[in-house]
Amino acid sequence: MGRGREVKKSRKLAVFRGIPYDKPGLMRVFGRPPAIGADSQGFSGLSLYKETAVNKAELTAALAMRTKMSKADAARAVEALFDDKGIIAGELKKGAKVQITGFGNFEARKRAARMGRNPKTGGVIQIKASIAPAFRAGKQLKMAVNNRK
Repeated sequence: MGRGREVKKSRKLAVFRGIPYDKPGLMRVFGRPPAIGADSQGFSGLSLYKETAVNKAELTAALAMRTKMSKADAARAVEALFDDKGIIAGELKKGAKVQITGFGNFEARKRAARMGRNPKTGGVIQIKASIAPAFRAGKQLKMAVNNRK
């Protein structure tokens, strides 16, 4: 029932954004117009509509390509850093702070015990104290994300 309304809405949005509505295949697949500057073969840049996430395999492939190392070596490097028994997790377990200049800081923050509510019953419950990993982005990373020099 809502399909016709959806197509009309995306057509209007495409025209509003200055994108000619001559690529119905892209509209049909994604249900919305491509990002400004996106080409029809491979989408260059990030889409403005959908949040994208890079998984471990994609990170490994990118590392292998950029450093000219094998994918197996890149996978070992990624696991050595980010695995639950990796370097960063190990240092956080010890209570140390991991500082990567220009990228950011990883640290373990202590959370105090507190009172909370059980959402199912509405009753008051005691939440135990815990230690949570935290990341704070560095200046260069913030500038890179915001497209500044």
